[in-house]
Amino acid sequence: MARSRKLRITAATVVLAALAAAGASTTASARPGPEKPRKPAACGAFFDDFNYSSRTDPNFTGHDWSVRTNAGGPGVGGATWAASNVSFPVVDGQKSLELRASTNGTAGGTTHAQVQQNRLRFFEGTYATRFKFSDAPISGADGDTVNQTFYTISPLDYDWEPTYSELDISEYLPNGGWGETGPTNFITSWNTYQADPFDGWRISEARRWSHAGWHTLVATVADGHVKYYIDGALAADHTTDSAGRPVYPRRPMTLNYNQWFIDLTGHSGGTSTYAQAADWVYYAKNEVLTPAAATARVDSYRSAGASHADTISC
Repeated sequence: MARSRKLRITAATVVLAALAAAGASTTASARPGPEKPRKPAACGAFFDDFNYSSRTDPNFTGHDWSVRTNAGGPGVGGATWAASNVSFPVVDGQKSLELRASTNGTAGGTTHAQVQQNRLRFFEGTYATRFKFSDAPISGADGDTVNQTFYTISPLDYDWEPTYSELDISEYLPNGGWGETGPTNFITSWNTYQADPFDGWRISEARRWSHAGWHTLVATVADGHVKYYIDGALAADHTTDSAGRPVYPRRPMTLNYNQWFIDLTGHSGGTSTYAQAADWVYYAKNEVLTPAAATARVDSYRSAGASHADTISC
């Protein structure tokens, strides 16, 4: 798939900025070899039900989330990453994280949104989220090349860095983009890349049909395989790219949601606003779960009245 080099350059830059603000190190560390025993399943997990009053809720920031406001890519150059695009409304009966993106067809009139966990501490194990994709804007004309995304990423410390890691668990383009003309969900695992001129090594699965509505997205990272599931069905199993280079993560990553416009080519006038939502997110450290088992863990938290849990560091 054809992709703007700005996506790779500034995704890493955003993570670096967030880590610097949190005082975290970005020094590369090699992936543990297969001979290293895994910690028991009870050792680490992360769960968030997104039960917050607003982006300024002290519990939201206290749980290591941040909202991006710094300029730069990916997406439309000169656009704003607006904190006001992040909120926690009730969506279809559930308190949710909502990210909006809007454009009037100009760079100055375009806003994106991003929310991220700040620390590099998501690696092997199981990732899951209940995510609502949207095919049409909530207001204005349709047709914009908007990207609705859930992903993990580490910084790129230098070109072709061998420990760079990124998993695009879903990048949904309801109106196409990157050479696609219709709704497409890209699932992509990365090896590494060069910033300028852009060149990258990765493998991608393109699902060319509408994904509008709620879906449970799950990714498992273990034993050299990154497996992706949508609504319980295996969507991709990645090990290497087409040249045989491994795409398995090699270092811990951050956890992120964002929504942004690839370009302004599809805009037809006025201001259009798009929304994506996440009902919950869950991560089981060093443990491979089926999609049903991951959802059952979430149900257990909710049944116990827990809206947040974080034992990753144990």
